Amino acid sequence: MHKLTIAFAASLVLIGGVVRAADGELDMDLMQTIEDTNKSLASNIATQNAQGSTADAKELQELFGKVEAHFVNKGGADDAVDLSRKSKELASAIEKLVGNKDFTTASDSATTLSRTCRTCHTFYKKS
Repeated sequence: MHKLTIAFAASLVLIGGVVRAADGELDMDLMQTIEDTNKSLASNIATQNAQGSTADAKELQELFGKVEAHFVNKGGADDAVDLSRKSKELASAIEKLVGNKDFTTASDSATTLSRTCRTCHTFYKKS
């Protein structure tokens, strides 16, 4: 009977995860990771840590790709798709700027990236 209870509980967790994924909500852990990585990027650029800045910029490109895919699949969120793409492009540009040791322009682009995130949150973040 104990194994049946565990199996039932596991199936409820699985079903809950599927329902959550299907409800159109963006994973809050993903968004927190983006926020944390964005802060790390700004810090690494400020200290001219090329290796850290590059790693953060690459990670952000991947993460914003996931956000873009979410909003493409969700539909009806063209602004969010555009902002996700813009964020991905900014992260790519930052990676190149850091590679060229242009930390001043990279810093300006990181500021624009943060503003782009806030713009999207204004329209799409749940309270």
